[in-house]
Amino acid sequence: MKNANLIIACPKGRLESKIVSMLKRKGLEFERDFFNESSRKLTFNTNFKNIKIIKLKPSDIRAYTMLGAADIGFVGYDDILENSDNNIVLLNKTKIGKCRLSIASNKKKIDFAEKKIFKVATKFKNITEKYFEEKNIQIEIIKLNGSIELAVKYGVADLIVDLVESGQTLKQNHLFENIIINNNISTVSISSYYAYDLKKDLIKKLII
Repeated sequence: MKNANLIIACPKGRLESKIVSMLKRKGLEFERDFFNESSRKLTFNTNFKNIKIIKLKPSDIRAYTMLGAADIGFVGYDDILENSDNNIVLLNKTKIGKCRLSIASNKKKIDFAEKKIFKVATKFKNITEKYFEEKNIQIEIIKLNGSIELAVKYGVADLIVDLVESGQTLKQNHLFENIIINNNISTVSISSYYAYDLKKDLIKKLII
C-alpha cells in the first residue's frame, strides 16, 4: 500500500470497533492513542506511513469525504438515501449496523383514510416526503434529530419514520412497526469521485 497518501474517516461511537476490526482484516494497524479514550487526538497514524485515520462524528463524515478532506468514509446507507450527492462514490456495502427504515405508530394498523394530513416526525425528511408522495398521502414533516419515539406519545406527531434494529425501543415506547420503507440499511464505505479517480488502486485494495 505505497505511493499516494490516504485519509480514512472513522465514525466515533458504537460502530467504531466493528469498522476498526474490518480494517484490521485488511492489514491495517492503528497507533495506541487511537484506543486511548482520554486522548484528545483526532488524527492517527497506521502501520503504513501513507495511511492516516481521522475520528469524526458520524454526521460529519459525508461532508469531509465529499469535500476531499477524507478519501474514504463510513456512513449509514440511510445517509446516502437522504442526502444524495453527485460527488459521492458508493464503494461497498457492509453488514455492520444492519437495520431497516420503518414507519411506526401507536396503532397496529394505520388507516390512511382517517385524516387528510398526517404529522410525521423524522430526521429523514427527503426519504419520508418521497415515500408518502409516491403513495399520494399528504403529510406534514416534523423534523427531529433524536428521541423520535416520544413524538407520538406526546402528541407531536401521528407517525414516525426512523431506523429500527431489534424493535425493542419501539415496544418500550408502546409503538408498532407498521411499514418497512427500506429493509437493507447498513454501513457503507464512500469516496469522492476526485479521490477515487486519483487513488483508485489503493482504495480498492483497502475497501473493495
